Amino acid sequence: MDGADLYRQVNDSIRRLASGGSGVETWEFLCECPEIECHAMVSLTLVEFDERRSASPPVPILAAHGSDYARRSETQSASPSR
Repeated sequence: MDGADLYRQVNDSIRRLASGGSGVETWEFLCECPEIECHAMVSLTLVEFDERRSASPPVPILAAHGSDYARRSETQSASPSR
């Protein structure tokens, strides 16, 4: 399991635990970049988190430094499979 998968599972657990929270209150989620050494936090409301998870494909929760990773990830998923 890589860092992104691990952090995704942790974030999904945070979301389940926060289910009683309001949609405007912010929660701290872990950056889901693939760097296991990354410990950046991302502040999102539950609405923002849910929007990212419900997108097709789901949008990873990334700190600002992870934006390059997101662009590479989008480019790779848009490329035809070999």
